[in-house]
Amino acid sequence: MWKKVFELATASAFLFFSNKSLAAAKGATRVVALSSNEISDIAPTVVQNRFFTKQLRAEVGASFGTVMNESYSKTSLAGGRLGLFVSEKVGIEYNFSQFKAVDSPDLTALRMQEVCIALECRSIEPSFIRLNKSHQLQVVAAPIYGKINLLDWLIVYSDLTFGAGAARVATTQGEKWAFTPSIGQRFYFSKSFSLRIDATDIYLKQTLTQGEQTRSNWRHNWVAQVGLSAFLNGGEQ
Repeated sequence: MWKKVFELATASAFLFFSNKSLAAAKGATRVVALSSNEISDIAPTVVQNRFFTKQLRAEVGASFGTVMNESYSKTSLAGGRLGLFVSEKVGIEYNFSQFKAVDSPDLTALRMQEVCIALECRSIEPSFIRLNKSHQLQVVAAPIYGKINLLDWLIVYSDLTFGAGAARVATTQGEKWAFTPSIGQRFYFSKSFSLRIDATDIYLKQTLTQGEQTRSNWRHNWVAQVGLSAFLNGGEQ
């Protein structure tokens, strides 16, 4: 009995490993090494170059956006940019933005209220800062490059970018310096044109007045922008 069990197990194991070897042989790709005329069963790896190069290509663009974290204003902006990649992954960029602010419903409602002290009444006027315009210079890094296949109809190439720099900002409290870290995504639809989505933090020092007291603190101004960019000179395929 045990002999028959052993023979059956041996036959089953032989069939199992034979099928595995046959499947591996069918799935393997035989590659001929031209330099040595040797045959290898290692599957080839295809490395695709970039669709185009960015190095030493001047770039211009326009964008519009909004400041996302304001309580007393609704601020929109429009601007332009000039840029140059000194290598495939590092570039410099100048941005100009013009801001336009209108009162928010919260500010309008707050101003309609009055505070009366010793028979003297006054409306409530909160202390806050508004951005008017900015000149920004930053270093941009594009370490991650990829592509998206849209239903085999269109291939969109993209860059994930990170930036850091400084800006001179005109505000309702005067001229101020600001730090400007940023993150963005570029989608290239051709060798020359791209759609850009950027988020920038205009981090500056503001002055707040509460009664007779005045204090200063640092404020984040989160700016979201969408725009188009174009390279002025051609790149290599």
